[in-house]
Amino acid sequence: MTTASISNVNTYFTSLITQLMTVERQPLQTLQSRRSELQAKGAVFSDLGAKLSSLRAVVDKFASTALASVFDQRAVTVSDQPTGKTVLTATASSTATAGVYNIADIVLAKEHRVRSDQQTYADQALNFSGTFVIGGAASRSQTTTSTIANTVTAFDVASIASGQKELGKGAYYVETRNDATSGWQFRMVDADGKAVSVKSGSTTDYTSNWQSIPTGGGSYNTGRGLTITFGADSGQYTAASKGAGAAQLSYTAQGASITVAATHTLNDIASAINGATFASGDTVTASVVDKQLVLAANETGATHSITASDTSGTVLQTLGVLTGAGAFKNVMQTASNATFSVNGLSVTRSKHTGLDDVITGVTLNFASDAASQTAKITVARDNAAVRSEAGDWLNKVNSLNTYLADKTGVTGDGSTTATAKYTRGVLADDYSYTTLRSDLIDDLTNRYSGLPAGSATTLAQIGITLDENLQMTISDTSKFDTALTNDSAGVKALLAKVADRMTLTLNGMTDATSGTLTSSKKAITDEISNINDQITFMEERLTDRESALRDQYAVLQSQVIGNIYLQQQLSSFGGFNFYG
Repeated sequence: MTTASISNVNTYFTSLITQLMTVERQPLQTLQSRRSELQAKGAVFSDLGAKLSSLRAVVDKFASTALASVFDQRAVTVSDQPTGKTVLTATASSTATAGVYNIADIVLAKEHRVRSDQQTYADQALNFSGTFVIGGAASRSQTTTSTIANTVTAFDVASIASGQKELGKGAYYVETRNDATSGWQFRMVDADGKAVSVKSGSTTDYTSNWQSIPTGGGSYNTGRGLTITFGADSGQYTAASKGAGAAQLSYTAQGASITVAATHTLNDIASAINGATFASGDTVTASVVDKQLVLAANETGATHSITASDTSGTVLQTLGVLTGAGAFKNVMQTASNATFSVNGLSVTRSKHTGLDDVITGVTLNFASDAASQTAKITVARDNAAVRSEAGDWLNKVNSLNTYLADKTGVTGDGSTTATAKYTRGVLADDYSYTTLRSDLIDDLTNRYSGLPAGSATTLAQIGITLDENLQMTISDTSKFDTALTNDSAGVKALLAKVADRMTLTLNGMTDATSGTLTSSKKAITDEISNINDQITFMEERLTDRESALRDQYAVLQSQVIGNIYLQQQLSSFGGFNFYG
């Protein structure tokens, strides 16, 4: 019997092989255990890196180079409005100037609203047909008011680019400037001076920002129904603005064409209008109320009044929307602008919400109860926002220090006996991480010099203290807010000093070249890679070793079986005993 004929060694030999391999696998298991330890430590380094990064993000807000993002935040309060009235709400950006603004003489903007005569039915065929245009003219057109010699020389109408909305009716201006970096540029603004989005150069993008005038001038298609012709010689260009010489035109948008068949109902007409495409600012919404077709402009203001005309047949006249002279027959509400005063200055706008160009940095929204009412807006530094940002900073330091305390400390099992067991944190033996906690606390509790005379030199002096659990908090918000109000420059300078020093502490950890954490991560990665190579080599060697043992024991098993078989044969010849 040959070894090849034995498919498996028996359990006795398998047991021997297992015992031998268990001994020989011990170095491999040691490597695997070491790799697990390193991977656990690497995970801690990753978590620590995330916490350091999160802390760094908020510290950067207070650094000496970035204080505006924190200290220039503004809070707005609305007061002096009549009891039970909202009148208005307001928000402010960092560009808003602190001050008090009295709002009075409020007249709300209104949308244009007209109706038809009452029909017999709203849901039965009207039995007349034709086509009408609403929300604009039968075709788009423009009237040039003024040009800029050799710069903006002409305007013309054009088709609308795919996916774009046509310019709404009204006055438009093309402003030009010679930018020190980009050369001659232009932008288009509306009657209120708001920049209008047009095609950006030769790209498919659209922008309301300044953009370069094409080299050599020529006709420029805005993609929104208008072309602008620029002069060919940039050497003769002239800068101009809306208030000083800009090229101007009056644009008439194309309305939506609605075709009515004899089978259509009043509801069908309303649905067709609501499904139509309109130019920007010229959208009309239709509804049916008490068998009357009601048409309303989507936007308020005198410039957004509804335009409509019969182009084939007399559909609108028959419905009683238009008179024979083409005027609206039943006007429910005339389009009008919002007017109000700010500290005695009169202001007019086409709408009364989202007004971000009245008071710099402030957005006004008048409520529905604002008409004829008064209110006062106070814009001031947002101390609560600064306090919140500072609190976030402290919370992130506290979170990081709590994490470090766990990973660098020694934890007992709670037993007070001599057999009590203690577990060392993953980073307990790494001095750099055990001292990071104290370094961060030192940064926050240090006394700083070089500050404005009379200003606080420690965080404790502005209400930020360290408690018995080594947690930093704004323990006295009143003291903090008072310091901000009375000495904003001093508080800003102190927090910048703290942030700049903490930045150095964090850089020592996270610097991409020499940071302690960076080096620790690399060392872990390199060691794991080396161990992986060793494990791979050892696993291959052990596989070969186990295979060799199986072959050896298979031969031995074959020999034993052969001897047993031979003994059985000899025994059959008169009890001969092979083993004597």
